[in-house]
Amino acid sequence: MRYNNYTEENFIADEYFQKWVLGSDEMCDNFWSNWLEDYPHKLETVKKARTLVLLLNTEESKLPEKDFDAMWRNIVERRANESNLAINQRNSKKGIILKVAAVFVGIMVTTLAVYYANTNLASTTAAPAQITLELEDGTLKILDEEAFGAVTNANGNLVVQQQQNLLNYAENDAPNQKLVYNQLTVPYGKKFQLQLSDGSHVFLNSGSKLRYPVNFIEGMPRNVYLDGEAYFSVEKDTERPFTVVTHDMDTRVLGTEFNVSSYMNENNTSTVLVEGSVVVFKSDENEMTESVKIKPGERAVFENDEIGVSTVSIDKYIAWKEDKLLFEDDQFYLILNELERNFNVTIENKYVALGDKRFTGSFNGETLEQILKICSEHTPFDYAINADEITITKNQESLN
Repeated sequence: MRYNNYTEENFIADEYFQKWVLGSDEMCDNFWSNWLEDYPHKLETVKKARTLVLLLNTEESKLPEKDFDAMWRNIVERRANESNLAINQRNSKKGIILKVAAVFVGIMVTTLAVYYANTNLASTTAAPAQITLELEDGTLKILDEEAFGAVTNANGNLVVQQQQNLLNYAENDAPNQKLVYNQLTVPYGKKFQLQLSDGSHVFLNSGSKLRYPVNFIEGMPRNVYLDGEAYFSVEKDTERPFTVVTHDMDTRVLGTEFNVSSYMNENNTSTVLVEGSVVVFKSDENEMTESVKIKPGERAVFENDEIGVSTVSIDKYIAWKEDKLLFEDDQFYLILNELERNFNVTIENKYVALGDKRFTGSFNGETLEQILKICSEHTPFDYAINADEITITKNQESLN
């Protein structure tokens, strides 16, 4: 697909992308949501392009006059130096700024620096290792885990109430008549919670993203979209099944508690049922004909294009909710993935044979270095810590 190689500028100039950002329909929304699930590495590029399209479509009256004048002068002055650009005239109804973006997309990105230099980027640009909430209008909010108060959109309308590390949509009494989505992104080293409009509670683990409706619509299924890991406590509603959609396997319930892990960069999707009952099915299959029902204490895993079910220790898969790490005969490379997420670090394992070694251990409050030291007592290896980068190598004594 041509979008795979798109740059930020390509997205901004694309009419279908502009339609999605400025005035989408259900088909367009579904296309871009599915595309981003298939190509998550393009998410940051898409976010930046989306923000710029929204900014360029801002009415003149909403921009400070000096900023608009500076932006426009810069475009006009540089236009003379871009005479070999192919000018594509379109009868757009979106306003003069968006027309300029379609014609001078190369100029536009540079010009925006004039505007960004005079505005506070806190609400639109996510800093590293910060929890962010993307609203339905494209606004990106940085969430302070200690904050209380209302989160509002670009028009000043209430979206959700924040209560420290919890977003509470259940207190919003203004239901929408169409599906409007927010997306919560939790980086490595962080965890966050939200209560959906139906009262269902979600714990989101480190390195996870959840896309969900601001309000569920009467008579329509309750669907949320997960990349990462989350624990769900779902309010029962026999008329509206609740489905967690991931790139490999979907989990559908009426009301229950369960954990779903589906990090797209790890090729590992599973559902562990704590109580109640759920059915799981491959994302590209029909639920009614291909679903697998699991019972409390069972884990469904999508592997090799098949769903397998086994009995497991529940505590192992939900310990992260209590800020604990519990490993039971786990391969070391999986443990390293967990440590990267939990401590927001990058770990390079140069001791390849160590990756398949299995470890068992429980940790509650230990530092990363303490955990690595304990693991190295099980199977000797060396490690070097440089800020947030860790390198693991074969034990020097064993080389002698």
